[in-house]
Amino acid sequence: MLGISHLLISGTATSLLLGTASPTIIAVGAIAGLLPDIDISTSPAGRVLPWVSAFFESRMPHRSCTHSLVASSAIAIVGYGVALFHPQFVNLIHALTIGYTFGWFADVFTRGGVEMFWPSPVRCVCPGNRNLRLRTGSNVEYFVLVVLIAIALAVFNINNSGGLFTQFNRLIASPSGVQHIYNESSSTHLIKANIKGVRTSDRCLIYPEKIFKDGR
Repeated sequence: MLGISHLLISGTATSLLLGTASPTIIAVGAIAGLLPDIDISTSPAGRVLPWVSAFFESRMPHRSCTHSLVASSAIAIVGYGVALFHPQFVNLIHALTIGYTFGWFADVFTRGGVEMFWPSPVRCVCPGNRNLRLRTGSNVEYFVLVVLIAIALAVFNINNSGGLFTQFNRLIASPSGVQHIYNESSSTHLIKANIKGVRTSDRCLIYPEKIFKDGR
């Protein structure tokens, strides 16, 4: 896959799973998606860290050790070990772990696949038909790239507006969802709610409009 494809996939996955629109966190997740390809010298990560790339390239095939559950586990163990002593970095560690994992998992859909269960040499691929898998730099990948850009923009917009859960609650207006939105936003926003119905206790009519003010 192209480097930009890895950036978009990992950045979008980070934003979606963490429900964040923070440029810093998304950038960490996106860049982490390039790290699995450090096992080849021609990749962006390999050019930045050529001595690390040379170590992997001379000892194992491309998309093996660094494209595996073992590598993701190692990243998580080291990262969360650091977070134990520096909890302020925990969101960045989340982004690093998510971005790295989605970075190599995306290569499952390429023709070569990945050694997901390294040190087992068995390659995991999807779909089974080789002709339906992505070929790096092909027209199909560029089409997928356009789709990824659209998805990334949509996810960023949703998270910038409060996240998927908030948008869903706004859509269906469930009582628990409305309460959740109020509890989260009442200290910093003026919340205006249109309420129609009757009280369950005495069946008296509720005024059609109420304004809640809090924190202002």
